[in-house]
Amino acid sequence: MPTPGFPLPLRNALAELALAAFSDESATAALGWLAAPSGPPPAAAGARLAAVHLVDRGGASVLDVHASHAAAIASHATRALRAAACTRSAAADDPIDRACRIAAALWNERLFFEVHEVLEAVWKTATGEARQALQGLIQIAVAYHHLVHGNRRGARTLLAEGRARLASVPPPTLRRLDVPGLLSATAPWDRALAAGDTPVDPPPRLHVHEAT
Repeated sequence: MPTPGFPLPLRNALAELALAAFSDESATAALGWLAAPSGPPPAAAGARLAAVHLVDRGGASVLDVHASHAAAIASHATRALRAAACTRSAAADDPIDRACRIAAALWNERLFFEVHEVLEAVWKTATGEARQALQGLIQIAVAYHHLVHGNRRGARTLLAEGRARLASVPPPTLRRLDVPGLLSATAPWDRALAAGDTPVDPPPRLHVHEAT
């Protein structure tokens, strides 16, 4: 799994752009420039990048403080663009359904911090089994985020708690997601981490049930 090691301000700025790109063309353009910078960014992209403190207004490169992360930024932006392209043309859902579809697109690009951010926004107002299921999914995503950054202990605890929480509610609670498939696919990770090992395979994908 990649280990970007972004400082918090950079991580948060990239996450803000990644989430905005699902509905905002200026954020998409900003990510496009970060993925392949060449000269000054277009005006709308430049304004968006300046607003999250990645470039100076009118600048033609990322700020010097971020320059050492240029390759990782480009990779991150490329994956965020692919995630946004997966759902931009889909029909509108209710807030939890839409958040789950966005989360799946981000998850499958291994953007686990962004998964946490988009799910937490709907978890805050969810109730009952939906809230329980969302919290379990968030915990699993954060477990993989911890693994990216070498925190196996935190990953082990959150993966076990998240799987137990998600398994405690009926699978259709998050109707857009293949919850049984995720629980099955994460079981080997749970066992390996409990035994002090880390699987070498990529994290499992999160599959979506399309609306019928």
